[in-house]
Amino acid sequence: MKALLKTSYRVYEVSTVFNEIILKHIESYIGTKKEQLKSFLEDLQHSGCISGMISEFIYHADCKAFYITHIDDLENIKNDLEDSLGQPIANRFQNPHYTFMCWLCFEEYCSSIYMNVFE
Repeated sequence: MKALLKTSYRVYEVSTVFNEIILKHIESYIGTKKEQLKSFLEDLQHSGCISGMISEFIYHADCKAFYITHIDDLENIKNDLEDSLGQPIANRFQNPHYTFMCWLCFEEYCSSIYMNVFE
């Protein structure tokens, strides 16, 4: 799906895994692939990973394993985001760092796709 390439974060290897997660989750939405993607991304923007809508990131143990596997990419995505915002990003829910990083990076990745494809 070409829309998934419309993010500056595609340079990171974790983008392949993020895309697989997105493609798996959009199947439960109706419409064309692009309509499914838009609906999914809008739901994520409204609810966030904290809602449990991303099954891969519900449990801390799953987030920890994902974080360990993709630590460099996730930390670099966070650094890129902080650089663009000009300030540090706080872990406001006081979750374990690995859960915070999975949620932050996946949500930012999806937000980037939405902004580049649908806005």
